Amino acid sequence: MEVHLQIGRPVSEKSETGVFLCRIDQLADPGTWNVVLVEGEEELDIVIVQTKGARHAYVNCCPHQFIPLETFPNHFLTEDKRFLVCSGHGARFELATGACYSGPCLGEGLDRLAIEERDGAIYLAEPRSPSEIARAKRAARRW
Repeated sequence: MEVHLQIGRPVSEKSETGVFLCRIDQLADPGTWNVVLVEGEEELDIVIVQTKGARHAYVNCCPHQFIPLETFPNHFLTEDKRFLVCSGHGARFELATGACYSGPCLGEGLDRLAIEERDGAIYLAEPRSPSEIARAKRAARRW
């Protein structure tokens, strides 16, 4: 059976579940891929990172000012591709952990999301829905 996956669509096949995010072959190494799930107030903006053959996913939200990391679509990496960078204030984050390496949010980090890989694709594997994750993130903001 041929399956056509669409970004952000729940998948249920052979008791496997999850929300499709991207194909692994879409990622450079190191590289990133941006996915936005849901719309409006419950939007969940995700950055998927591949580094040294491993993949990670984070909420695309700087812990310093709660803004997306990139100004231009899918431009998340420093020029040397060693760090994710917040275009707002220059904070740099470790690719493999999301921990802040330098900048105004030193000691903090990006919110990591559970992912699952199967059949050459990456799926969101969180117990909560994308909307629930987005609502919790919004509620946790401290201005």
